[in-house]
Amino acid sequence: MAQTKTSKIKAVNRTRTIIIFLAISMIVISSILLTSGLWTRDDVTHIRIQIISSVIILAITIVFLILLIRFFKGIDLINFNAQLLSKGQLNISDILINKAKGLETLCIAFNDMKSNLLSFTELTKTNIVVISDAIDKVSKSIDTSYKGNEQIAASMGNVSASSHEQLKIVKDTLDSIYNVDEKINSIESSLTNIENLVSSVVNSTNVGNKNLDDYNEQMNVITDNLSSTSNFIDNLNMELKEVHQLGELIITITDQLKMLAFNASIEAASAGASGKGFAVVADQMNKLSDETRSSIKKISTVLNSVSGSSNNVKSSIASCIESYDVSKELFSSIKESFYTIKNNSDILSSDTKKASSEATVISSRTHEVKEKVQDLLEASNKIFSETEEVAAVTKEELAGTEIINNNISSLKDMLYVIERLVKRFKTSVVPIEAVSEKRLKIVFLSPLDHEFWVGVRQGVMYAKKELAMKNVDIEYIGFTESNTGERIAETFEVYLDKGCDGIVCPGFTKELVPLIDRASQNNIPVMLFNCDLPVPSKKTAFFGPDIEEAGTLAADFMIRALNGKGNVAIFRGSLIVSVHRARTEKIKERLRTQRKIKIVEEMEASDNHDVLYNAVKNFLSKNPNVDGIFTTGGGISGAAKAIKELNLVGKTRIVCFDFNQEVFEFIKEDIIYAAIGQDPFGQGHDPIIYLYNYLVSNEKPERDIIWTRTDVVDKHNVNDLI
Repeated sequence: MAQTKTSKIKAVNRTRTIIIFLAISMIVISSILLTSGLWTRDDVTHIRIQIISSVIILAITIVFLILLIRFFKGIDLINFNAQLLSKGQLNISDILINKAKGLETLCIAFNDMKSNLLSFTELTKTNIVVISDAIDKVSKSIDTSYKGNEQIAASMGNVSASSHEQLKIVKDTLDSIYNVDEKINSIESSLTNIENLVSSVVNSTNVGNKNLDDYNEQMNVITDNLSSTSNFIDNLNMELKEVHQLGELIITITDQLKMLAFNASIEAASAGASGKGFAVVADQMNKLSDETRSSIKKISTVLNSVSGSSNNVKSSIASCIESYDVSKELFSSIKESFYTIKNNSDILSSDTKKASSEATVISSRTHEVKEKVQDLLEASNKIFSETEEVAAVTKEELAGTEIINNNISSLKDMLYVIERLVKRFKTSVVPIEAVSEKRLKIVFLSPLDHEFWVGVRQGVMYAKKELAMKNVDIEYIGFTESNTGERIAETFEVYLDKGCDGIVCPGFTKELVPLIDRASQNNIPVMLFNCDLPVPSKKTAFFGPDIEEAGTLAADFMIRALNGKGNVAIFRGSLIVSVHRARTEKIKERLRTQRKIKIVEEMEASDNHDVLYNAVKNFLSKNPNVDGIFTTGGGISGAAKAIKELNLVGKTRIVCFDFNQEVFEFIKEDIIYAAIGQDPFGQGHDPIIYLYNYLVSNEKPERDIIWTRTDVVDKHNVNDLI
């Protein structure tokens, strides 16, 4: 800082020396001319001419000196900034063109060079964070991948061996299935033969059962006939008995007849000749009796023989009946056995058909299994082949991962070199070398509903990287809600209760004042950024834009845009917010010095795009003669859209605060004349570093209020930023 002040003093002294020398020289020359003219001529007229000429020369000299002074001041200003730039001090504001008259081109070129270097450096810092995070993630991913590939390589070896064993098992299984298929085909054929045989047995059994039934019926008939014959023989024997009895009766009669014949012969003998006939009859009767007796005896013998034979026949018939009865029981048992055989044959036939059907299904399934096992064999062959390929690829991946690891190491080294180079350009405050003895936690609370706040977050991430090795945890919390001030205050209180070592937040609301007092009592330093509180507080320091300077600068650009005359309107945010209030007051204060510029309207409008669009469109529709519009908050694109739709491009120009790519496009279209920026990256980065330096060294920042640089984007440098 001392060197910067010394350089500035030397530059000012040089300018003063040159100006004094030139002034003295011109005055001396004018005096010589004036004196020489007065002493050489006595003519009053000529003397007057000499005096007038000398006065004119002196006036021209004075004007020239004034212009020369301004010119050299511009040179000194550019030279001073160039010296800062040469020492890496990029965090400086642009040189205003109206402060470097006659050097506008050089001024624009210098500002462009500084802006480009600054943008490049901050973009490089942002990219360092992104690349560093990416390298860490890739490195972890590669390490994980390498370990995974090692495990995969080992596993693939096992898988390859297992797949080879599986292939062998599948082949053996397929061979077994072929054998099973052949046996099942044989069983199926045998079952078919058995089924045919059982069908034949069932048919034969049915025929045998029918024959047995017929035979049983015949046996019953024979038994019945034998019974009838036995009855007939019994009747015959009875009749033979009757015949025998009759023969005995006849023998008795013959004996009586013989006795009668004997008596007759006696009587005939007694009668003499007259009884001679009776004697013949008696003799005949006696013969008849003898013959009858003899015949009867023969008949009796025959009858006895017949009776004996009939008794034998009867006994035989009785034996036959008994035998037939036994045979009938036996045949009944045989018949039942045949019926059992038939039933079992029927069951066997049914089961054989089922078995044959199941064998057919099994045979079909076996064919399917055989085909699937063949497919499995092909798949196993393919798996085995691909497993070997994967194993080879995995080995190549391991080698490639090793190369990537080496490249990552080289990339880390290169990134470290880039970081060292970037550190030569001082765009922000630098953390002290000391490392915190205890683990620190710094909480950063910020809106995150606009590109500006995204830039703030990038600064936070770079600060987090810078402090990564200094025993510090940086916790960033971004809010996208509309009630950001309330949410920041609520979260601030939460972290006061949870405990932390430092807090950074914007001073959007007075509700933070008692919370900052509590933090101070607990020895928790608080840095405010972007917007300071409108009332005193026990904050450690404020780091942010010089709002009043920005307001004045915005007014100067509007004056230049309107060439010093015209009507303007101010669309501002709520005056409760100090930013809007300060910007509005400084714009109005600066424009009061311009008699030809008139403020025709001051209107409160929200930061919302649609609200500002409607407000600007309604106002310009009624007041088309307005030449310039100020917007002190967000929603800038809404105002630009309204001007575009009303065909006022090139007539009504906007001067706004903050910028993004959309604003750059509107600047190119000549809708926005200039946008005043406020270093979002620095506002995210520097408060954290200031806080860390204070926590470690116990030395507060040298000032309670630390201004960020002010950037301006207009048509001269917008192309460098797109």
